[in-house]
Amino acid sequence: MPRCPSGPRGWIANPFPERGRGFKSHPRRLFFINSNINYAIMYNHYGIATLDDLIREIEINMKINDPYNDNLYLKKFKEFLKYNIKWAYGNILTVASVLPMRKFNDKEGIQWEKEKKEIVEYFENIERSKTKSKKYYLISVEYYNGYPILIIGEPDGLNFEGKMNNKARIYEIKSFNLMYFYTIYGSKENEYFIKKVLNKIKTISNQLIVYQYLLENTIKFGLIRKIEKVNLYGRVYFYSKNIGDLYSAKRIIKQNFNRIIKDLRKYNAYNLSLKEEENIYINGENVYYFKINFRTKYNQKTVENYLNNLNKLLKSLKLVDNGNL
Repeated sequence: MPRCPSGPRGWIANPFPERGRGFKSHPRRLFFINSNINYAIMYNHYGIATLDDLIREIEINMKINDPYNDNLYLKKFKEFLKYNIKWAYGNILTVASVLPMRKFNDKEGIQWEKEKKEIVEYFENIERSKTKSKKYYLISVEYYNGYPILIIGEPDGLNFEGKMNNKARIYEIKSFNLMYFYTIYGSKENEYFIKKVLNKIKTISNQLIVYQYLLENTIKFGLIRKIEKVNLYGRVYFYSKNIGDLYSAKRIIKQNFNRIIKDLRKYNAYNLSLKEEENIYINGENVYYFKINFRTKYNQKTVENYLNNLNKLLKSLKLVDNGNL
């Protein structure tokens, strides 16, 4: 597949013109204390860390033999963080892009995300293989009360196409554990099931829009060559060891298909399609699944709401200015 299109020198000479020539690292930075957020879990996209933590995670990632990593981009990205971002801002606070979208202390949400790792990774790798996409870190520098904050995101898949690699496709994949749902809620909770399906689509759609925003800012840093067009694609995989769960879920979706399509518009999603059932054999067990595909339209209002949520998140944490320490 074509590699990530970068400029002739990898990145621009001065990506921080607002700092001026000769600017040295930001002498004052924000730190947080007594937070209820897990610290330094950047690779899994669940927390807040520092730039140095992120660089260490990337160095670990570079040692992993993952066919879906673009190692040339990883190396260039790490050097950019060390010699450009850190030079301009110092060891700044780094926030995983999905964090402002998550609800704190949402016990049901935590339980809901307890999927089997092998199955989830299988679905992600299926899409990467089919779409010839890879994993790329995308970034943006935002400001909270005048202090720089680095936002980092990694879509489930990103590829570049066209004669000049000037078109991008971003993919985001979620899994839906039907066995868990029917065990907890039973087969009569059709309305709640539709609500959960729409929530999955809404989450994916919002993430895709934020990833496009991060991609555009990554391009401004010179890490990726200018892109003329970006397309956003969402996937939801429904799976269970019990094929009866699949038939029930698919029947409910078909019965409410027009309603789901209508509600998609509120989430900037469109072009919904329902795929046929398949199965995989993992750890000595058959797992049955089907998926829905859809596309997402970029919406600047979604980005603005996201940045507002980011500010609310940072405000909720006990941030302190190191100049006051």
